[in-house]
Amino acid sequence: MAIIEGYNLPDDLYYTEDHAWVKVEGNLVRVGMNDFAQKLAGDISFVKLPKVGKDVPIGKLLSSMQSGKWAGRIEVPVAGKIVEVNKELLHEPQKMNQDCYGAGWIALIEPNNFQEDSAKLMDGAKAAVWLKGEITRNVPGKEG
Repeated sequence: MAIIEGYNLPDDLYYTEDHAWVKVEGNLVRVGMNDFAQKLAGDISFVKLPKVGKDVPIGKLLSSMQSGKWAGRIEVPVAGKIVEVNKELLHEPQKMNQDCYGAGWIALIEPNNFQEDSAKLMDGAKAAVWLKGEITRNVPGKEG
């Protein structure tokens, strides 16, 4: 796992510019919000989940969440069908803060064409460089 200026960035995941992470699990992908976004948001108090069985195109709203000082959204990172959602987040949204890469996941998607869609995702060094830029732009005292 890479740690970029105090933010966890697991090496085995893909990332999107709206701070989603994508984990390949066989023929499915699990999606959640990355460590940087959950720390910037603060204590998450509300999460809206997508509907199971719904076909979702890239870029549409997957999930929205709120904290006392912030409201944000995660867009669909790969086109496909929602096969499962993390219903625990409805009653325990703070799981996104406590374990954003584990118990705080949002949805499981069966992608239509992961190979094609993954070209739009970041991983490895590209994700690390991108995150450093996000830190510089969004964290007070970290301006370049």
